[in-house]
Amino acid sequence: MKIGKNRIAVIIGKNGKTKEEIEKKLGVKIDLDSKTGDCDINPELNNPNYSPLNVYTAQKVVNAINRGFNPIKAMKLMEDTYELEVFNLLTILGKSDKRIKRIKGRIIGRDGEMRKTIEKFGESYISVYGKTVSIIADYENLQIARKAVSMLINGMPHHVVIKFLENKYLEKKKEKFRQFYKPEF
Repeated sequence: MKIGKNRIAVIIGKNGKTKEEIEKKLGVKIDLDSKTGDCDINPELNNPNYSPLNVYTAQKVVNAINRGFNPIKAMKLMEDTYELEVFNLLTILGKSDKRIKRIKGRIIGRDGEMRKTIEKFGESYISVYGKTVSIIADYENLQIARKAVSMLINGMPHHVVIKFLENKYLEKKKEKFRQFYKPEF
């Protein structure tokens, strides 16, 4: 895996704490070359936290940090229900830098309002970094956030996307309410 030069320090963390925490929690060994950005993740079989899937989980966490998330948000991926989705704007929109910049601006919104709205109503984390848009959320919320980002990429007006997000959020809240107050006979 290749890590961007400006994200290497974030993965390592202050005094190596972030890298150490990932290694300890998942039972893996992260070999990161700070000059080239090459990153290898290998299992530590004698670690008590070792599990065969932990290498894959560690790759997701490192990839999330590499895609612009802060380590605390990226560590959510250690939970089984959370997943990472990456939209590569270069493959979706083509090589036009102007178009990519415009779509990134649409997703972020004025003063970050659109991104905050998607994060709030989609109960997810969003990172617009480089030529990618990344989402961290549990499976159900990932579908909602993915749909909202797709709507923005396809040129839907912001108010339509916000209405979609509000409706989905209200549906989820109503369903939780129904489950909580389900009468038992």
